[in-house]
Amino acid sequence: MNFKNILYSLLISGCLYGSTAGNISMFTETYPPYNMKEDGKLTGLSIEILKAVLKQLNSKQTIEDVLLTNWSRAYSIALKNNNSMVFSTTRTESREPLFKWVGPIVNTKVGAIALKDKKITINSIEDFNKYKIGAVLKDVGETTLAELGVNSQQIQSVSGENAINLSFLKLQNKRIDIFAYETKAAFENAKKLGFDTNKYEIIYTLKEGDLYFAFNKNTDDEIIQKWQRALDTIKNNGIYNKILLKYTH
Repeated sequence: MNFKNILYSLLISGCLYGSTAGNISMFTETYPPYNMKEDGKLTGLSIEILKAVLKQLNSKQTIEDVLLTNWSRAYSIALKNNNSMVFSTTRTESREPLFKWVGPIVNTKVGAIALKDKKITINSIEDFNKYKIGAVLKDVGETTLAELGVNSQQIQSVSGENAINLSFLKLQNKRIDIFAYETKAAFENAKKLGFDTNKYEIIYTLKEGDLYFAFNKNTDDEIIQKWQRALDTIKNNGIYNKILLKYTH
């Protein structure tokens, strides 16, 4: 069994343990400024909101219980395993029946990103079919393209923890023309990876919506209601706004 399979087995075991212990197994990806690891610790806007929610719940769980992995794996685990949750997840029409939702955490915009010197103009969805489009497997960028009717043969999806790096390398080397992703996370990642973001632009907004905590659909409704009340409470008592201001100024 290779390292990735061992890790996957541990993640699944974590889900099963969480179910037995009455806890929620929590999964996320590297998605700055929402969720990321800095100096060996998880941080970011969504992480801090989660921390405040857990405190409001008087939960014994902490953000140290959150497991960081790649998006397609995190999403698949939450989709298939009881008492598991993945974030930060864009709530969309196609995903709506797949999970139970707590949120919104914050608003989000998914856009089409391209090199400025390519001078790409998109006037309609049909125009996307003229280009090679990069996306992350099971990410909202990929699903939104599909929902809008973009030809699947034009979409090149990648997965793994280096998916953003690989996508920007493809843009840089002109192996793809467009990258579909959450715009703030895309540029934050690109900066951290050393790309010159001044060379890139958002040429089209694919979707505007909100990020949520997405729970396995078999999660008890009482748990969902408690989490939602906790999130609503920190929004009403000022804690949420303090966190938000930290990441918007």
